[in-house]
Amino acid sequence: MYLAIIRLFIILGIALAICEASYVLCLQRVPIHSCASRGCPVVGNAITSKRYPCDCFKIEKVLGKNQKWYKIELPDGKHGYVTNDHCSGSVPQC
Repeated sequence: MYLAIIRLFIILGIALAICEASYVLCLQRVPIHSCASRGCPVVGNAITSKRYPCDCFKIEKVLGKNQKWYKIELPDGKHGYVTNDHCSGSVPQC
């Protein structure tokens, strides 16, 4: 009986850890693009030292170098993308 309860709490803990919201922090004001490319229109600017909810990141090859783009949630409910030049977070790849 106790073993079943312990297993249930372990599964619940894992589920909560997976569902926990992830964030990206930008240490400098950076442009927010409408898609994961520098060629996409800028839809705003990330505020310095503000944490943005983030689902995942995408990789774009730029001149043979991998560029990481974080998909962040904007205050109006839409999504935008910022690079890992001055932003960072621990999120999975899309």
